[in-house]
Amino acid sequence: MINKESNIPLYSQLMDLIIEKIDSGKIESGNKITSERELAEKYSISRATVRQAISELEKQGYLHKIQGKGTFVSKKRMNQELNGFYSFGDVIEKEGKTPSSKVIDLSTREAGINLGKIFNISPEETLYVLSRIRLADGEPLMYETTFLPENRFKNLSKEKIQTLGLYKVLKNIYSANLTSADETFYPCALDENDEKFLNITPGDCGIILERITYENENVIEFTKSIVRGDKFKYKVKLNIL
Repeated sequence: MINKESNIPLYSQLMDLIIEKIDSGKIESGNKITSERELAEKYSISRATVRQAISELEKQGYLHKIQGKGTFVSKKRMNQELNGFYSFGDVIEKEGKTPSSKVIDLSTREAGINLGKIFNISPEETLYVLSRIRLADGEPLMYETTFLPENRFKNLSKEKIQTLGLYKVLKNIYSANLTSADETFYPCALDENDEKFLNITPGDCGIILERITYENENVIEFTKSIVRGDKFKYKVKLNIL
């Protein structure tokens, strides 16, 4: 219950109560929560306090509103630990879901100056450009653009990537030895282009992940992923030196 004598703000106490019900399964994903008026009456607090609690829970990804229908419990974000090399499929399977990918396109282009610097090649050299949608249980979660050096992966096949997955193709067919990777992530606002692939509303929060993968000292992959911000949260373990 809410303790009005506590120095914890009332909206924060209400947030804790709602989160406890979600985490315990008393309110399941997709279910509609009690209305603002009913919550205000139940806990003898103002509707402004209820609105503040719900607004904060929306920001944290616990709730979402559907116009004209009410406020609903969102699906839980998937946890991704960034403590070692991982694949999308590994992450999704740990969540008990079925991963899949849809290859949109595989083409080639000149590296240009910026990508040439990343791969340490001349701007005139050729890169593959692979575009994919990554899904969990059929739901689109991220849109990826991957660049690969054409001279390392001759005759790369769109069909093989669709069937086996990119990393299995690189390892099993091209004997690629993936030794390390650098990954950078930062927030972004999703736009109309992302709406086509990710089933989002323009302006929704997203995350951009950029991965550079090495084979010993050579860069063999650069991937830029646009991730739905409502579906993932990332965790990094920091060791004290």
